[in-house]
Amino acid sequence: MINSNILKTWNEERIKYQIRYAKSCIKYHEDPTNFDNRGHMNEQCWVLISIFGLSEKQIEEVEKEGGFTKDDILSPEFERWCRLSATGI
Repeated sequence: MINSNILKTWNEERIKYQIRYAKSCIKYHEDPTNFDNRGHMNEQCWVLISIFGLSEKQIEEVEKEGGFTKDDILSPEFERWCRLSATGI
């Protein structure tokens, strides 16, 4: 059962990071001249790809779906993950 706990924690952290990335994208698009926002967005995108293993397509889905990929939305854990986004990450 240790693997399921590790996987659960990994996915929760990934979801939290995706939500932060989606929020950074919104901030950037509100003020594209703010290079701090652009830097945050680019760094978070790098982490999602390099650390969490998301593809470019999944990054686009995260941007469009408010922090979730299509696979996340179809997951049985989706409802619980939505509560993570409601906690004000």
